[in-house]
Amino acid sequence: MRCWYSSLSELRGKEKMENIIAQNEHVTLRELRTQISATSEGKLPTFKQLMEMKSAVVAQKVVNTALLTVYQNGYAVYEADGARTVMTVDRCKEYTYDFDNGTRITIQQELLENEEWSIRLLMEGEMRLEHNHNKTFDKFECVSLECDGSDWSAAASVDFLQEDNEMVLAEIELCRLYEAMDKLTKRQMEVIRLYFYKGMSQQAIAQKLGIGRRSVGNCIEGALKKIKKIFQKSTSQAA
Repeated sequence: MRCWYSSLSELRGKEKMENIIAQNEHVTLRELRTQISATSEGKLPTFKQLMEMKSAVVAQKVVNTALLTVYQNGYAVYEADGARTVMTVDRCKEYTYDFDNGTRITIQQELLENEEWSIRLLMEGEMRLEHNHNKTFDKFECVSLECDGSDWSAAASVDFLQEDNEMVLAEIELCRLYEAMDKLTKRQMEVIRLYFYKGMSQQAIAQKLGIGRRSVGNCIEGALKKIKKIFQKSTSQAA
């Protein structure tokens, strides 16, 4: 009898969680914050430690091949390509895109707060996984340089940091960025212009263009990925 009640309780708990996830799929980041706890400023838990906390899932979404999961205790997990990273929703505020030519595009927190929660967390997750990948690569690169007898301090002092060279490189990188943006569709260009340069919300863009808000979000995500991919390809070919 106890086992039967236990199974029924687990089933109801699972149904309740699924209902909460469904209700929160498209809520804004601001709305999501009201349903989760604040986290401490200390060290982030590992994925294993987070699972041991047994915190309830309040939001979950699949974006392309990535999975985003937000827990009631304020932590979130981003999983993609067999890798995962733990982050806190508290720290997901404004977001800055840094391009190789020194150009920076910052999306203000107030704008992101009123957009679907998954947009900001997707940015954070991708950035954290890329950072982790680069740290791993740097470790291997450092070992490689030590093994082949290279002088790392000498290699790092190549004369690319002089002012004239910096200006030339920045101009070249900016041209590559423009070339990458030329590959966007007309709709993607229009959405990017309204979102980044006009500072319009996704809802306002959707109303202006007569399309769904989700279509606007997908358009921004697709455009940024296309720019990044084309820009990196162009940079590697020129290297």
